[in-house]
Amino acid sequence: MLKACASLLLATVLAYGADVSGIWTGYTADRNGDLQDLSFRFEQHDELLSGKMYGDNESIPITDGKVSGNTITFLVTTELNGSITKTLFNGTLTNGEIHATRGRVGGVKPEKPAPKQTIVLKRL
Repeated sequence: MLKACASLLLATVLAYGADVSGIWTGYTADRNGDLQDLSFRFEQHDELLSGKMYGDNESIPITDGKVSGNTITFLVTTELNGSITKTLFNGTLTNGEIHATRGRVGGVKPEKPAPKQTIVLKRL
């Protein structure tokens, strides 16, 4: 009986991966190469991921969040002076850190996309 329960628990953990719920922080470089704080509050319910990205003076909801094993993906949509930007985040949970890339979706020149940035997030 104990062996069956342990097997079921292991199968559940492998199916859903690690729980990324909580507050995660890191840094990213801006266009000038200066470091900027980047923080997220994630809420995970099975394979669905929701939450917010926090900036200096605002919080922005994340959308289309998914967790599959140790991989997470989500979108952040921002608006500045009437211009809407969608940013896709792809990350992997490794050794207690989320190693992610972020890149714009679409854009003014889709034939020449902006380079993806790498981010390392740590749980608070």
